Amino acid sequence: MTARSPAPVALAGRYVVLEPLRLDHVPDLYMAQRGLETDWGWLPVLAPRSEAEMRLIVEQRLAQQAAGGAFLFTVLQAGTRRPVGWIAYLDICVLDQRLDIGWYWLGASLSGTFAAVEIHLLLMQHAFHLGFTRVQWQFDDLDRTSHSTMAQINAVREGLLRRHVRRPDGSWRDTVVYSVLAPKRSLPPGAFAPPALPAPPPPRQVQAAAPAPVRWPAAGATGMGRPRAGLGPAGVRRPQ
Repeated sequence: MTARSPAPVALAGRYVVLEPLRLDHVPDLYMAQRGLETDWGWLPVLAPRSEAEMRLIVEQRLAQQAAGGAFLFTVLQAGTRRPVGWIAYLDICVLDQRLDIGWYWLGASLSGTFAAVEIHLLLMQHAFHLGFTRVQWQFDDLDRTSHSTMAQINAVREGLLRRHVRRPDGSWRDTVVYSVLAPKRSLPPGAFAPPALPAPPPPRQVQAAAPAPVRWPAAGATGMGRPRAGLGPAGVRRPQ
């Protein structure tokens, strides 16, 4: 039995709604990102300096989707339905019932809140519903925020790929791998069982939470500095 390929669908949570990425999302996505190069720093391209550069990045990702290499979602803030980030299914293999979740970025309005966890839960649980039995994440080992998210969704750390891919600034990234397997239970067709998860904080705490800044190591200590702003060629790097 194989899994079903992802298809256009809206996934609604308490704090966010995920819907297929479209070009008309570009203006709001650029406004959500503009000037936040440090929050953008874990992506495999340099931060866009204009709306036109953001559009080019989105066009590149939609071309990747058209070729069957990914399925991309825009993150909408639930209250305003305004685009504030994106995330994707990557390396989709229906025969082996596995896929990656990545190319993740979230603007400052929701960064550091429980919404960041909810986004991954929505995609993970939808993948189980489609018949995938393994969901995987790969991201920069220096990305402490993503490590924290993995802990909150009970993902298992599987190992480290050393000197795996280049960052946009030319330095080398160690890639950490996490995964969650579908629950092994007797379920009716098309059903899935969500994993045991921590309860979200009350809305007041979520709204008040300040986004956690991304702190880049000093160039002298690690050989890398903060990524340069601007658009670079899309790499093969795992989102986040």
